[in-house]
This record gives sequence, structure tokens and C-alpha cells, in this order.
Amino acid sequence: RAALAWIGHFPLGSLYGQLCQLLALTLGDGDPLGTAGLLAESLSVTARHQLLAIVHARTRKKRKAAGGDVSEQLQSLSLQEPDPSQDPSQDSSHSHL
Repeated sequence: RAALAWIGHFPLGSLYGQLCQLLALTLGDGDPLGTAGLLAESLSVTARHQLLAIVHARTRKKRKAAGGDVSEQLQSLSLQEPDPSQDPSQDSSHSHL
């Protein structure tokens, strides 16, 4: 129980869920209400972390499809001054319709 109290403030999904399950096994039939509470806690934490992982993956996928990540956009920026001898309007890589 001390380990559960120690990580209870900032639980890691897998660790917290496994710890709840182990504690439920140790309680067993001696405390059916406590066992049920620990198993319910384990399931809720696991489900919450899985849901957050799914939401994060979908958000990242949508952000990437919408124009890339902000970090990728920042990496494409340059602090160097453009070369004044090259006129950007004369650049053949940009075609104008």
C-alpha cells in the first residue's frame, strides 16, 4: 500500500495499473470491497491512458496532414540573410501561373 500511495499522485499508466492488480491479488477474498476497488482503479487508469494515447495520435496525424508540425516549420526557417545578388523574382524554381 505504501508503493501505491507513493506513486498515486503522478501515476504511470502501466505501473499504476499493475500495482493495483498486485495489491488486489494480495487482498483477495479477505477484503472483497477493497479488491473490487483496486481492480476498478486499475481498469480506469488503463482505459484513461489508452484513450489519451489514441487522442494524441489522432491529433498528431491531423496536425501533420494540415501542414506539418510547428517544429518542422521552424526548422525550415533560416537566420541567414538572403543573398542580394540573387533576385527572388528571377528565380526559375518558382513558376507563376
